[in-house]
Amino acid sequence: MRKQILGALVLLSVAMNVGVLAMAAYERYGRGAARLASVAPGPTLREELRLTDAQVRAFTDLRGALHSRIQGLRDQMRQRRQAFFQILATPVPDPVAMDGVLKEMNHIQFDMQGAAADYLLAQKRLLSPEQAAAFVRVMSRQPWMDEQPRQLPLLGPGGARLPDERR
Repeated sequence: MRKQILGALVLLSVAMNVGVLAMAAYERYGRGAARLASVAPGPTLREELRLTDAQVRAFTDLRGALHSRIQGLRDQMRQRRQAFFQILATPVPDPVAMDGVLKEMNHIQFDMQGAAADYLLAQKRLLSPEQAAAFVRVMSRQPWMDEQPRQLPLLGPGGARLPDERR
């Protein structure tokens, strides 16, 4: 009797596991794949702007320069974030020191945005007037353009906002 009950429980467990795996596979490969297939990929920037090979090489060079510039700023941001949390971890955090670190983080974020703007301007300078108009149209409809900027507010003593001043 115990062997029959144990066998039935094992069989039930196997059936439930197979069912869960089947549902997961359906979600991943069935419905999920159908959703992805319904979204047609758009043309690449090269196709949409009809870039020449020389323009593509120039864009690639610009991207490499942007990545190295942004990486330095990301490293600075990481250090400032660590400094912020070190101040926060003290028994009595110094609000003036926290404000100073937040202000530095804001400046780094501003520099990142400036680097991205410089990158877009440098790309636009490589284009013909027709390509430049299409470039602006394509860039303005990118999904990340609708996001709110990820920028920390500048706060002064008592939590009051400070004007966004450059160093």
